Amino acid sequence: MRPVSGLPGSDPRTVGVRSIPALFRDQCGAHPDAVCMRAKWHGIWRPFTFREVWERVRFLSGGLAAIGLSRGDVLAIVSENVMEVYLLEYAALCLGATVTCMYPDVTAEEISYILGHSGAAVLVAEDQEQVDKALIAVDRLPGLRRVVYLDDRGLWDYKHPLLVDYDMLLATGEDASGAEPGRFETVLDTIRQDDLAVICYTSGTTGVPKGVMLTHRFLLDNAYRLLASFGIRSGADYLSYISPAWAAEQITGLALGLLTPMVINFPEKPEMVQHDLRELGPEFLLFTPRQWEMMASTVQAKMLDADRVRQRIYEWAIGTARSVATSNGNGMKRKRRSLRLAIAERLVFRAIRDNLGLKRATVVLSAGSGLSAEIFTLFHQFGVPLRNLYGSTEIGLVAAHWGGEFNPDTMGRLLLTDPTICPPLQVRVDGNGELLISGGSGFAGYFRDEDATDNVRTPEGEYRTGDAVRPTEDGQLIFLDRIKDLRTLSTGHSFPPQFIENHLRASPFIKDAIILGDERRQFVGALINIDAEIVGHFAEKRGLGFGTFTEMSQLPEVRERIAESIRKTNALLDSGSRIVRFATLPKELDPDDSELTRSRKLRRETIESRYKDIIEAIYDGAGECHTKVIVQYEDGKSIAMNAWVAINEIEAEHG
Repeated sequence: MRPVSGLPGSDPRTVGVRSIPALFRDQCGAHPDAVCMRAKWHGIWRPFTFREVWERVRFLSGGLAAIGLSRGDVLAIVSENVMEVYLLEYAALCLGATVTCMYPDVTAEEISYILGHSGAAVLVAEDQEQVDKALIAVDRLPGLRRVVYLDDRGLWDYKHPLLVDYDMLLATGEDASGAEPGRFETVLDTIRQDDLAVICYTSGTTGVPKGVMLTHRFLLDNAYRLLASFGIRSGADYLSYISPAWAAEQITGLALGLLTPMVINFPEKPEMVQHDLRELGPEFLLFTPRQWEMMASTVQAKMLDADRVRQRIYEWAIGTARSVATSNGNGMKRKRRSLRLAIAERLVFRAIRDNLGLKRATVVLSAGSGLSAEIFTLFHQFGVPLRNLYGSTEIGLVAAHWGGEFNPDTMGRLLLTDPTICPPLQVRVDGNGELLISGGSGFAGYFRDEDATDNVRTPEGEYRTGDAVRPTEDGQLIFLDRIKDLRTLSTGHSFPPQFIENHLRASPFIKDAIILGDERRQFVGALINIDAEIVGHFAEKRGLGFGTFTEMSQLPEVRERIAESIRKTNALLDSGSRIVRFATLPKELDPDDSELTRSRKLRRETIESRYKDIIEAIYDGAGECHTKVIVQYEDGKSIAMNAWVAINEIEAEHG
C-alpha cells in the first residue's frame, strides 16, 4: 500500500526546545496560583498550586541528591497512583536521572529483575508490602543505594540501613536547598530533550519484559498529539488511575498534565476509585478496555437486579438511542425520535453518566488492546463519547478517533504531531500485512538490548509494530490481530482470535476468553474465565448452590449463560471461525500464576500449557475432563487443585 501520512498540529501550546523539567518550570512560573494537583486524603480533596508543587519538587530533588541520586542514575518506583510518586518523578527528572515504574502487584522476583536490569540506584516503595518485597531482593542488588518509603505504617521497628522515610527525605532536601539555593535550576538547565527520561518495561507476554527507552522529546511529542488532536482545554480535570508503569500514564499524567496544563487528581485508594470518579467527574479519562468492560458490566449487573419496571424503562431508553443513531426517515420522524431521546436522557442516561463519574467527560479514551464495538456502542448510547486510541510503548500514540469522527470498527486516523520537535507520523502496511511506522519522535530502542532493537526496525528505520492492520480508503486503520496470533485451522481456514475474544468480553459474564485452534485442529474452541462477581450475583439471585469459584464455574445454568454469549458472538462470524466447543475455567486467571501480565494481557503459551488437559478434551470430543491446576500465592507457596470441568457443545457441525 502507499504510505499514509499524518499532519502537523496547529495548537499553539507547542514544546519548542524544552525538556520536561524546563516545561515544569515555565508552567509553575506562568500559573503559580492555579491548581496543579489535587489529592484526596481522609475523604477530603486537597488542592496543590503550581507554586506549592514547585517547592516540593525542589526540596525532593535536593533530598534525592543527598542520598546519592545523580544525573544518569535510575530511580525505580513501585506504588499505587499517589501524588508523592509524581512529585518524586519530577524531582528525579530535574536531576537528570531516569525513572522506571512498576505495577503495585509485582512479586519480589519481578522487582528484583527490573531493579537489576535497569541498574536502579534508589527505589521508592509505597508501603510495608512493597518494602518487604524489596528487602527480599536487596542482597542481589549491590547497586541499590536507598529504599525510600512513603507510608510508614508497620515500618516503625524496621532498622535496615537502606531505608529512608519520605518526610525525612523532604526535610533533608529543604535544608540542602537553603544551603545551595541556585543548584536546583542550574542542574535543571542541563537537561536536554533527547536525554533518557523513563524506562518503561513491556508486558512480557512472550518472555521477560524489555525496557523501552522514552526520552523527554518522546513523552512531550506524544502529549502534544493528544492535546492538538482532541483540543484538551487548559485546567481540565484528569483522574490518575492507570499505573505509571504503563507508558500511557507517563504520557497523559506526567507530560500532558504539564503541557496542557491539566489538574491531575489522585484518588484516595484503589478500592475508592469508582466513588472518587463519581465525586470528581473528570473531563479527560484514559482507561484500558478491561476497565471500560468492568464499567459496562456494573451497569448491566445492576439492571439484572432491578425490578421489571426499571428494566423495561432501561431497555426502552437503549432502544431509543439505537434507533436515533441509525435513523434516516423524514423530518417529522426524526423530530419524534429526538423527543424520545430527550426523555430517555432525562429518565435514564443522565443518571447512568452521573453514577459512573462521566457527567463532565468530553475526552474519553480506551487504549492498550481491543475493545468490542458492542461496548463502544453501549457507551455512546449512554451519551459518553468513548473513542479508540491505538499505539504501542515503543512508538507512542499513533491513531485515534478525533475531529468528530467515530467508527468503532477502526482505530481512527493518525494523530497530529508537534511541528516544533518532529515530523508528522507516516504509516504503511508491508507485504505481510504488518503495520510499519515512521515519523514523530521515533523509537529510541530497548534498554541494554541492541539485538531486540534491531529486530523491530526495518533497514529504512521504520518501526515494526507486529500488528496486522488494514487501511481504509479514507486513511483510517483497521486492527486485525497481532501477526504472531493470527491462526489457521487444519481446514485451511484463517481466523482472528483477538477479534473474537474482544466480542466475547462484551458479555458481563465473561472476564477473559482464550480462543483455541491452529493447524492441528479442525475447529475453533474457547476457554472462558467467568466474571466471579457478576456470575456470583446471577447464581445467588436464582438460588443456585455453590461453595467455591470452581463449583460456580461448572453450574449448568452458568454454562448455558456463557453459551448464549458465545452464540451472539458466533452470529458475527463466518461459519469457519465460529466457536464449536468451550469450557469454563475452574479458577480465575491471575498474574501471580503467570497467566496474565501485570496489565492483564493474556500469556497464551502459559495458559495453553497449564490447561492442556482441558484443551485436549475440547478437541477429543469428551464430555468432561479431570484436571489438576497449580495455584501460586504471593508469598511463593503453591497448592494443587483438582477439578472436574465440563466440555460444552455450541454447534453440531464444524461449518
